[in-house]
Amino acid sequence: MSSHSPHGQSPLRTVQVLGGGNAGSSAHVRSLAAGLVARGVRVTVCAPAEADQAYGFTDAGAAHVHVPRSSDPGAVAALRAACADADLVHAHGLHASFRAVLALSGRRTPLVVTWHSRARAEGARAHLLRLLERRVAKAA
Repeated sequence: MSSHSPHGQSPLRTVQVLGGGNAGSSAHVRSLAAGLVARGVRVTVCAPAEADQAYGFTDAGAAHVHVPRSSDPGAVAALRAACADADLVHAHGLHASFRAVLALSGRRTPLVVTWHSRARAEGARAHLLRLLERRVAKAA
């Protein structure tokens, strides 16, 4: 790391985790990334490649790591590697938040979650979603 702040510390590093990347949360992450980069924070956005193409996270000064919208072991491992030296991880949406919880398992990295809309479902799926929400909220 060659870039250092005037106080001799390396800049804060945040990882923004995006799930499916609906328009609202993707635009929010781009705006957040641009604002953080302008303040000297190193930002990495973990999202599907299509989201970076559509919303230009790298154009805003963030690094982009392609992480597919999946909870399979490969996607979680890619996310875990991207979060390795993060000072803070901020996940957007329930599914991205759950993947971040899995990726950060055993680490003390602070996790912030933003749910831009609440998942709606009925029956068994609703029960599963409430369990996911509780697990994520407890970890955050």
